[in-house]
Amino acid sequence: MIEFRKKKDDESILDIAPLVDMVFLLLIFFLLTNTYQKHQIGVSLPVTETGNEAKVEKKTYLIEIKPDGTILLNGKKVSINQLKKLPKTAEVDIAGDRKVNYETFMEVLDRLKEAGINNVNLLTIKK
Repeated sequence: MIEFRKKKDDESILDIAPLVDMVFLLLIFFLLTNTYQKHQIGVSLPVTETGNEAKVEKKTYLIEIKPDGTILLNGKKVSINQLKKLPKTAEVDIAGDRKVNYETFMEVLDRLKEAGINNVNLLTIKK
């Protein structure tokens, strides 16, 4: 009798790399197409026939910090404590020399924070 060799049962290895790629693509798709609802409190505002729109004017102030620690507000020399007197709605641009002491810079930011000013821009020179 002829004996046939038995084939070894090769365990099939399943390549899951394409599956992982597809899962990540679907995840990214759903993250990008999902719309998130903002939580809102339902407020019914009163209606009026008279009245004016509230106008909040934001004035921009320029603070320059010199290397010797001198602080200029719109070109006029001021003390660091005078920065607390700026209005809360002010927009402040800070132009600090690159040689300014870090401590002086942080003191200016602290005084602006104490004044309640949140709109602060740092001016730089583009290379």
